[in-house]
Amino acid sequence: MRKLLSLVLALCMMASLTAAFAEETAPTYTYRTAAAEFPTNWSPFQQQTATDSNITDWLYSAFYEFDFNEDKDGYVLKPLAVEDFPTDVSADYVGEEWGIAEGDTARAWKFILRDGLAWEDGTPITAPDFVTSAQYLLDPKAQNHRADGLYSGNLVVANAEAYLKQGLTEPTSYGKVKASKGFATTEELIDAFKDEKGWINWANSFGDTYDFEAKAWTGAADNEVVETPLTVGELYEFYTTGEGAAYATWASPEQLVEWTEDELFLNFQAYEDGFPFEKVGVKALSDKELVLILAKPLEGFYLYYGIPNWLVNEAKYNECASEKDGVYTNSYGTSQETTMSWGPYKLGSFQSDKEYNLVRNENWFGYSLPEFEGLYQTDVINVSYVQEPATRMEMFLNGKLDVNGLNKDYIKEYASSDYTYYDEGDSVFAMAFNPDLAALKTAQEAAGANINKTILTIKDFRIAMSLAMNRSEFVLAADPTSFPAFALYGSQIVADPEEGLFYRTTDTAKQVVVDFWGLADEIGEGKLYATVDDAIDSITGYNLEMAREYFDKAYDQAIEAGLMTDADTVLIMVGTPNATSAFYNSGYDFIVNNYTEAVKGTKLEGKLKFDRDSTLGNGFADALRNNQVDMLFGVGWTGSTFDPFGLIEAYVSSNYQYDPAWKPAETQMTVTIDGEAYTTDVWTWYLSITNNVITAKNAAGEDVELDVTANAETRILVLGELENIILQNYDFIPLMGDASAKLKGMKIEYYLEDEVFPLSRGGVKYMTYNYDDAAWDAFVAEQGGTLNYK
Repeated sequence: MRKLLSLVLALCMMASLTAAFAEETAPTYTYRTAAAEFPTNWSPFQQQTATDSNITDWLYSAFYEFDFNEDKDGYVLKPLAVEDFPTDVSADYVGEEWGIAEGDTARAWKFILRDGLAWEDGTPITAPDFVTSAQYLLDPKAQNHRADGLYSGNLVVANAEAYLKQGLTEPTSYGKVKASKGFATTEELIDAFKDEKGWINWANSFGDTYDFEAKAWTGAADNEVVETPLTVGELYEFYTTGEGAAYATWASPEQLVEWTEDELFLNFQAYEDGFPFEKVGVKALSDKELVLILAKPLEGFYLYYGIPNWLVNEAKYNECASEKDGVYTNSYGTSQETTMSWGPYKLGSFQSDKEYNLVRNENWFGYSLPEFEGLYQTDVINVSYVQEPATRMEMFLNGKLDVNGLNKDYIKEYASSDYTYYDEGDSVFAMAFNPDLAALKTAQEAAGANINKTILTIKDFRIAMSLAMNRSEFVLAADPTSFPAFALYGSQIVADPEEGLFYRTTDTAKQVVVDFWGLADEIGEGKLYATVDDAIDSITGYNLEMAREYFDKAYDQAIEAGLMTDADTVLIMVGTPNATSAFYNSGYDFIVNNYTEAVKGTKLEGKLKFDRDSTLGNGFADALRNNQVDMLFGVGWTGSTFDPFGLIEAYVSSNYQYDPAWKPAETQMTVTIDGEAYTTDVWTWYLSITNNVITAKNAAGEDVELDVTANAETRILVLGELENIILQNYDFIPLMGDASAKLKGMKIEYYLEDEVFPLSRGGVKYMTYNYDDAAWDAFVAEQGGTLNYK
């Protein structure tokens, strides 16, 4: 630090000496980076990718932010946009309106906004602005992607979902309709909805479809809830005593009656029409006082951490709105002209797929706070669109970039450089599939004669794809700074922030890994592995002999089910964001060669081919969800380092799943808690770990209320069971961890040399400069225009 201060002081002295000869110009500090993908929508209502957040994160101010502790070896959570931690005001909202009883706590919280909050144009920000923005976010006609930030996960604002989904009619299970309407029996439900059509998921209930006209089973089933020609009552009879019951030889009559609760559906309006926004739990008591009224208790870390960014500039947002033929759209946050900041930087310019600049927002309240004095030295963040890794490296060596990620082409050359820094992130990247039978059939027909894709619906084929992937060789070929991954969550995910407990270190999480990789029975005295840790250390994920057995099994199943013929070739369309990334190019080449070799000697030898769509950009996730492509690799989720419980939503909600064909709400899961087995659907178990009291059935078939969040170990236990059942689908197959290496330029200095989780080395907030822009240009010129970082 002493050396850095000297450099800065020297620059200041130079400026003062020249003041007598020319008008003094303040030094500027520009942090220059490059990206292979550019943001497309950074609206807090719509952003979907980490790339989009590269802009969004600078344009707002969180209520609470992470900062270094006093010893700079850990983190603390501090108020930022609010003056302090909130006050529990649950007692002020007792009554039927909010469902809060006398003595309830953690149901309503008052936040005091900090003085000086303002938009980049100086317009003050007040508590009513947050209320208005909440109404815009939850606007039913807008269908904003991020609307669930106010009602899904740990933080659930009272009635937010009811306002968003007012009047919405959708297929709803008999059980949920009964609960909503207060019916005690199925007979009451049938009588109330006797004229409504019944709905069913044939794949989930029977694995086959009944053709009511032909009065025969078809031998195929799509994994989606579809309307039948039967009424609600007729479908109930079909399922419990008719052709359905005759087909379901695996179930007793009592079980079939029980299963109707979850497996039969009717079109139901769960939320009333005309629901007023005044009933939503976001209230402004004054210009500075904001109250959040919650549907379920939440306090402490998860309250502070869970508050989303939902503020938009009202005037700008309304300017960006349009409605044509009943379809509402809003362009807020898609260009410099449609963007407004209340964070430390504002969008100074944006040229799509060329360059954008984030410049200091002089109206940000933080710059006037004493705790930020000397921080945020950066005046401009410049991001250039550069797809070619070689071009980025050339720019870095020429002093035109201040940081550059190292891919496989450069890591060996710069591995030992004093300017190389290594980082580990919180994500696991995977191979993702969407085995939707109907969609794959459509894609298969469009691909032409003797092309097969439906083998992807066979789980044994996806198991073979997992076992045949040599993960160690893959990361060496595509991203040598990374490492193989063998589970859904990586080592940086925190299960208990108050105790600093990392999820992967828990016994539950370790058991998930050994169960998934089939090692659970090989652990113990006198067995192959003495301990669970020994077993985990042995995992490579690669078992070619077993993979080939599964390829053959899958082929036989596909032939037997009529999904493919001996003359067919399996063609897997792999999607990538672009065609220039070294990672995606090397990764794709490895995948093709790896699996071509893997199927040799199997019934799929010469019959497994790959093609590539490299035009997906930021739309890669939707491309898989829509079966535009059959496979993605190197994809995952980020942003929930401290909330693995809420992160499960990414794998069980159709809003986020890469594989929306899987229906968690229709998939049963059993968890053994304190020696008692409890069963309910996967979606309900997810709700249980996000502060919801749920109802599950015990071994005797009795309904039991469970509050799993009351005990940290139980909550982690349920999380582990959810991780396991998601892994067992083999549609999101762990591939590699989130690690990277980068070269830091001589122009900048990090606050810390070593990473401190989750703040890394301090980022732009703490970063300082050895040279201002003019001095840097002069220094680079003195070096002949090329810098030596070896």
